[in-house]
Amino acid sequence: MTAAGVAANLGGIALVMLPGLGVTELLVPLRRLPWLRRLGYAYLTGVGALGGTLFAVSHLGGVPLRRPAIIVAALAPAALGLAAALARRRLAVGNPDAVAPRTRPAAENAAAVVVAAVVAAPENRTAAGVVPAAPGIGRRLRVVAALATAVVLAGPLISALTGPLADWDGRMTWSPLAAYLRHEGTVDAEVLRDAHWLVLHPRYPPLLPLAQAAVQEALGAGQDEQFFRALYVAFLGALLVMVYDGARRAAGRWPAKLTTLCACLPPFFSYGGGGATSAYNDLPLAALYGGAVVLLLAYRPRPLTGLAAGCLLAAVLLTKNEGVLLAAAAILLAASRLWRRRRGSRRPAATGRHLAWLAATALPVLAAAALLAAWRAAIPNRGDDDYFASLGLGELLHGAVSRLPLISRAVLRLSFSPAAWLGFWAVFLVVVLAGRQALARPVVRRMLIAGLVPLIIGCAAYTVSSRPAELIDETWPRFLVQAFVPLAVVFASALAPMLRQVVARRRPSAPWAPSP
Repeated sequence: MTAAGVAANLGGIALVMLPGLGVTELLVPLRRLPWLRRLGYAYLTGVGALGGTLFAVSHLGGVPLRRPAIIVAALAPAALGLAAALARRRLAVGNPDAVAPRTRPAAENAAAVVVAAVVAAPENRTAAGVVPAAPGIGRRLRVVAALATAVVLAGPLISALTGPLADWDGRMTWSPLAAYLRHEGTVDAEVLRDAHWLVLHPRYPPLLPLAQAAVQEALGAGQDEQFFRALYVAFLGALLVMVYDGARRAAGRWPAKLTTLCACLPPFFSYGGGGATSAYNDLPLAALYGGAVVLLLAYRPRPLTGLAAGCLLAAVLLTKNEGVLLAAAAILLAASRLWRRRRGSRRPAATGRHLAWLAATALPVLAAAALLAAWRAAIPNRGDDDYFASLGLGELLHGAVSRLPLISRAVLRLSFSPAAWLGFWAVFLVVVLAGRQALARPVVRRMLIAGLVPLIIGCAAYTVSSRPAELIDETWPRFLVQAFVPLAVVFASALAPMLRQVVARRRPSAPWAPSP
């Protein structure tokens, strides 16, 4: 790829990041994050904002998917965010008390708020699983984790920038759909609506193809130029940020650093069918779903946090068919958290705030579902298995009984493949069993359920598929990717007690060490 192609690929990342930065500036919980984590959320919200806006204006308003509309869709959220930042700064100059932070303990500064979200008092951090860092080891671990992550991300980025797209689904499904949308300048392309055309999966949710087409169109890519390759690589970085943010809030800095280091090592994330060098939608789906789950289950329930999670879940629904099930599961898990709070709360104001949080989560998802249904209504289905129509209780039970040996053997073989995962899932099982006391915490149990949902969806599809063996080989590693962020948070939470014991042996006189 030429230098111009490399610059265009990086420009595609910037095109997505720009509206995302504006959205994170408007949403207080994301604006207050440290910059690295904020950039991860900005990339994910930017994909949703850019692709979702283009989807809506094209289908509902007939706006052509050309450079002017793309530039406006990218700049409008950025301009709103900039205006909000300037207004906040002007308010701070005129009335410092109006924007001054409320008085809080010194531990709740920008570096420690992730720990405070898990526990309230320093003396309780050990019980909650948060591992205090020894300064020397913590610095070395931070450097090693940062270098390893940078090296791992550099590999697929260089590979994507120096070679053409070679994966099956990217070349046969997603990139052709993006080309159709760009060529006709509309999300309602005639090639999708006319049943005479042979199109694979014409009713698949179009968020990522829209983002891909937007990058290609805005940067003036030729027919054979692939300026979208870095767009998919950046999702790996966003996924690692979601792993770190969720793990740090649930388990503390040490487990989060080690978990992120382990998460970046499996080769499948970089080079597998569905990894960063492909144009599959599984890695974007995993990052979006993981970010939404972290916001819903590891953050305090506030309306703006719910709105941020709802925007990510709306993007999940517009990314793949199983996105509707993942979004529904995430909202149900959030509702279970609300139900517990309502039962134990004696403050009506707190209950109202929690209901507003859940409503703010659900509204973007409902809007995205309505938009997707309206778009699909004019597209005849062909070349696609209708799994939802096949998922009757009788078919599920019969398939589960008759195909259980086949499914279990294939799942175990693919999960513990050294070439794809470098033993990560074996280590995961050992750590979770050894630190199973972490499952007593509600946030860890909910994360475990959120991680099992994609795997259950995959197994349900295998029980009714007409070609289960081939489907398992093609899709099970991708379902593991979709489940990765919440399961990584469970891994970090189980790892925390073991790390705490190691640190306590090194510093037995520390005030947070367990009593003999």
